Amino acid sequence: MHSFKSILAGTALIAATACGGDSTGPAATRNSPGTGSATLFVSADIDASNVTGGFSTDYDVSLRDALGNPVSGATVTISNSSLGTLTLPETVAGSGNYFNTRLNFPAGDFRLDVTRGADNVRGVILGGPGVHTITAPANGSVATANQPMAVRWSVPSQAKATEVETRDFGPIAITDAGSYTIAGANNPIRNDQRVRVRRYNEVDIVGGRPGSRLRVTVENTAEPINVQ
Repeated sequence: MHSFKSILAGTALIAATACGGDSTGPAATRNSPGTGSATLFVSADIDASNVTGGFSTDYDVSLRDALGNPVSGATVTISNSSLGTLTLPETVAGSGNYFNTRLNFPAGDFRLDVTRGADNVRGVILGGPGVHTITAPANGSVATANQPMAVRWSVPSQAKATEVETRDFGPIAITDAGSYTIAGANNPIRNDQRVRVRRYNEVDIVGGRPGSRLRVTVENTAEPINVQ
């Protein structure tokens, strides 16, 4: 995964879009760093990938104190206009790791709240990039070997960055422009080629200890591609 600096919008705009949910504008403009006690190191990930019949999304939050020790017994929630409020239970008592999963990826933006006694992080908003569709190459399609392969995808809400990869190329980090052409030299003969597009957004958590962040990744895959 790559690290990206957050882009902040005005408070009024953030409040409006966070309540309203999905937007077609750049996801990072809806980010808000939140507030907090600055006593918790928070590493939070929302990872979505396509599975048979839809998407699967993992919600994973790691909490550490100033000495790097696990922070146990916290209340951790992620809220979303489509998802509602999801509580992440601690995976193992004392681990400081909190996790939940759902068989979908909700439209709209995400809010993270963490509380353990006087230690807290509140109101962190992360703009959701939405679910993209790979429009080229299509699942089961045929491509010409050693010729450029055009990869195209939808952009429901522009992500901060995108990665494109195949079994023989990448991943390469690019802007979320909806298209990228893989050079012919990186497109060899292969009957089981796979094209993946990952789109990211991330916000730094100001109310946490330095380095705290909340990140969302949406991954979609087209396969198999018969390159001949």
